[in-house]
Amino acid sequence: MLVPRKQIFKWLCIGLAGALVLTAGSCSTLSQLSNIQKPTLSVANVRFTGMSFDAVDLAFDVKIRNPNQLSATLAGFDYDFKINDNSFLKGQQEKKLAIEALGESTVEVPLTLNFKDIYQTFATLKEQDSSAYQMDLGLDFDLPVLGKTRIPVSKTGFLPMIKLPALKIASVKVNQMGLGGADLELNLEIDNPNGFGVLAKNLNYDFSVNGQSWVKGIAPEQVRIAEKGQSLIRIPISLDLLSMGQAALQLLSGNQTVDYAFQGKMDLDTSLPAFKNINLPISKSGQLKITR
Repeated sequence: MLVPRKQIFKWLCIGLAGALVLTAGSCSTLSQLSNIQKPTLSVANVRFTGMSFDAVDLAFDVKIRNPNQLSATLAGFDYDFKINDNSFLKGQQEKKLAIEALGESTVEVPLTLNFKDIYQTFATLKEQDSSAYQMDLGLDFDLPVLGKTRIPVSKTGFLPMIKLPALKIASVKVNQMGLGGADLELNLEIDNPNGFGVLAKNLNYDFSVNGQSWVKGIAPEQVRIAEKGQSLIRIPISLDLLSMGQAALQLLSGNQTVDYAFQGKMDLDTSLPAFKNINLPISKSGQLKITR
């Protein structure tokens, strides 16, 4: 059967149009592949996600911008955290993340720094309030044409050097003594070695002398300790000498040395935004003199 010329011409036109579409699509894809660029990186934010007298948790938010019309894939990253231009903590981590064409994404790089390790490595930092740091990051991407590509980015800043406040029994003083009882004052000294202020509150305590509990309770007052400063928490003690016996009376009659134990805990707040509601246990023991 003969096919009419009009039908043949129609088929030819359709075939030619399809070929042109495929060719245009191939040219477009080739053009995209020939113009592949590396993603651009920036550290958009550094956050304190946790802080204590033992360690600090940081999070570096790295913003990724993909300038290509084809998607890119993050395969992982490596990091080198430096303190005073010296490498302190290195590592690498696999992290899969797809960044769509002409899109942006953010990847979080977490880090935990132990203050004990910092002070053992950099002894001079014990006397400093803060230290300069540099975070060097390398993000690995799987890119069309370019294949596996590492792109570096860095961030500098300052890290607070946090030290544990020092607590000690400053004195136990007899204010008044009669035949049936005695009023004393226990002074607890708090030394703040940090470059930020501290608020001490909710002191829960149990103070014993020569194995006998003299006073326990919760101190109602709040005490502010300035940066590099000291403060006293005064705890009143009322003793019933009739029930405690002759031994207690003898202790209060002269400047005798006694064995003491102080157990408790207190809550601390600081002027650092990320360092709040810290529970600090207290355990002190030793010898002291009761003064009048």
